[in-house]
Amino acid sequence: GLDIEEGADMVMIKPGLPYLDIVHQVKQTFGMPTFAYHVSGEYAMLKAAAQNGWINERPVVLETLLSFKRAGADGILTYYAKQAAEWLQ
Repeated sequence: GLDIEEGADMVMIKPGLPYLDIVHQVKQTFGMPTFAYHVSGEYAMLKAAAQNGWINERPVVLETLLSFKRAGADGILTYYAKQAAEWLQ
């Protein structure tokens, strides 16, 4: 990719959730820090589902974040960062 050729320090995949395969391919192909952006629409979808009682928010969110790591993401930018950190303590 052009960004990599121009000296990018990392690659950001956005939106992250529908492109887990791309996260994996970028990490395997370029071997550089790869980040996934858990965008606001994905956050809103999970929040709404939890508020309506359709999902148990904590395990679903933690599994969602874990899926980014399994795909190869070195880091995740998410609106759930503070809440996930609290859950993991």
